[in-house]
Amino acid sequence: MQPVFKPDWQSKYNRTPRPAVKLAKKSHKMKKIALLVLVIAVASAAYYGVKQNSQTLAAKTDPKPAVVAASSPIKTPQPAPIPDACSNNTLNKLIIVSINYQRMWACTYSQVALTSLITTGYTGNPADITPTGHYQIYTKETNVTLKGTDGVTSWDDPVSYWMPFLFNQYGAYGFHDASWETPSQFGHIPITSTQASHGCVQMPLAAAKWLYDWAPVGTNITIQDPA
Repeated sequence: MQPVFKPDWQSKYNRTPRPAVKLAKKSHKMKKIALLVLVIAVASAAYYGVKQNSQTLAAKTDPKPAVVAASSPIKTPQPAPIPDACSNNTLNKLIIVSINYQRMWACTYSQVALTSLITTGYTGNPADITPTGHYQIYTKETNVTLKGTDGVTSWDDPVSYWMPFLFNQYGAYGFHDASWETPSQFGHIPITSTQASHGCVQMPLAAAKWLYDWAPVGTNITIQDPA
């Protein structure tokens, strides 16, 4: 019996194998995957590069004022220190007056018993200049009225405590309270101002009372600074 062949037999059993087509498809798929990975890698690199550049730029442009302030603090001018006026004193009681500092010290040996702001004389008139040098309290009085003239003005001032240390051609110079000055004025009236004293050492009332009680007649006085 003559065998009957189906029309597609030859093609079914003798067809050319397809592995090359499968490999081509697989290769195409792998290329797509590789391309996708490459795109992701490039995008990631670009993103992190931009982020890093942004951080670097921010670090360069950020002034960080707090860090600058901490490393370079602003220095404010400091006032000149007040000298330790009594440190070299060897006397039981000594009164030191500094015209430059507008301050008085009462010294017990090298210790400061009291310090007070003061007002000294006006330098625009010779009769009103507080004399420098070494003196002694030669009398003490309470509740007196100081009267005088400097050739330009005259005064008639009641004071509670009066401790003169010098009398010359211009009149008497001494320590006394000055009720006409406010507490904030003591130590701050320039000696070039007409509001300065007529040559006496003017003190707040409480300081004048303390000095009157502390310093007996004969207490040594040193008035220093300008010639």
